[in-house]
Amino acid sequence: MPLRWLGLGTGVAGLAASGLFGGLETVAKPEVPTVAVGKAVDGGPWSVTVTGGRLVGKLPTLYLRDGKRWFTVLATIENTADESRADFDDAIRLSGVAGIAEERPSQVLLVRDGSKPTYLNPGLPERLAFLWEQDDSTPAPKSVKVQVWGTTRRLDTIGDTWEWLDPERRAEVEVPVQDRRAG
Repeated sequence: MPLRWLGLGTGVAGLAASGLFGGLETVAKPEVPTVAVGKAVDGGPWSVTVTGGRLVGKLPTLYLRDGKRWFTVLATIENTADESRADFDDAIRLSGVAGIAEERPSQVLLVRDGSKPTYLNPGLPERLAFLWEQDDSTPAPKSVKVQVWGTTRRLDTIGDTWEWLDPERRAEVEVPVQDRRAG
């Protein structure tokens, strides 16, 4: 019994000492930098360059519900990892844009041919269109803040393998929005 009390006492003393020296205080996350349109951002397994934003109407390869339009963010994504990856749709998010319910895009298309990519190969940059359905009654924004997300390659403590983990915002890009619905 005395050994148990000694262990408990040591634990309480360690916790108290940690609290005295700020060990129990929350750590402030560093501010997310704002970068210019056209500047590459390190997103972990991706290099992400946001190049523009557009409003478009119907697209030939996608179904669009009545009363909606496509809100599009254009970006060049390069896979900087050693293997082909399929999680590129996590690289770009929107938050706080009127008429858009989801942060993640509902569709991602290759700009060159309008097809849906299944994965991106290392070292081959691709121009992608990230698409969200937006209520057509919402006034067209002049600009939006686009979030670039990334992950960190580290040892997974459960599987003891190296993985891309811990998603976080890496940067924000203030993107002007062009209304391309009429032409």
